Amino acid sequence: MASTVSVQTILKRLTKGDAEPVLVADFQAWTTAPRLSRLLSRRADGHPVSQIDPIGVLSGDRPYLPLPELAELCAEEFLAADPAGGRVFIVGHCSASALSLHIAELLGDSHDVTTILVGPVWADLAHVRRRFAETLTNLGAAVRPCPDLDGDPVAAVARMEHVLKAEVDALAASRGLDSAADAFSELVGWYRGWLAFLLACHNDPRKTWDTARTTVVALAAPATQVTIPGLSVGAYRLEEVPALAQDEPITPELAEAVLAYVARR
Repeated sequence: MASTVSVQTILKRLTKGDAEPVLVADFQAWTTAPRLSRLLSRRADGHPVSQIDPIGVLSGDRPYLPLPELAELCAEEFLAADPAGGRVFIVGHCSASALSLHIAELLGDSHDVTTILVGPVWADLAHVRRRFAETLTNLGAAVRPCPDLDGDPVAAVARMEHVLKAEVDALAASRGLDSAADAFSELVGWYRGWLAFLLACHNDPRKTWDTARTTVVALAAPATQVTIPGLSVGAYRLEEVPALAQDEPITPELAEAVLAYVARR
């Protein structure tokens, strides 16, 4: 599984423990609410919890990587630390669902993998454009059309970054600050990485998943219609979780629901 991607690590260990590992692919919400991985780590009860952070990679010197390469990087890091096998849980929140399934298949040869998709979302071009508009709103900028996302994805990411950088420059100037300051550079890098990840999700060519290598369960809010592209309804288990609400902050109750499923397995 040789990789030529950046040396930036994608896995961050949050807790230690002797129980089954839990890998969590999630993202910081637009609010100050804690990430799902952080809430799980506080309640892990012996499970070593690691945070899968593709945005950390994509906000560095590699502005774009396809999902299979991000998954390969994650699998390499995990196997280097845990080569012995055994059971592992992969928790994918929202738009991290496809990445989680890629990782599950790579680990399925050596581990007993259960993939828990929490409020799964499959990013398409409309989703990327909507998140781009939300990013502009967060920067206090007027919403404008998303740049062209077709063709070379690296160029598409660069076009979005150009717009974001101009808005951050304007934001800094309005406050009498230097937009070259680390805080502003990190802000542009994070937003660029987030949008690049969503674009990678849209560009992902995978249409089917090998359920022989992972048990898949989807946790969704009551009365929510859930589909997993490439899997028939009978190929995964669907459970309703009252604590899960669309676009609402992650709650301790949701973390408890995820860990309750881990404990039942």
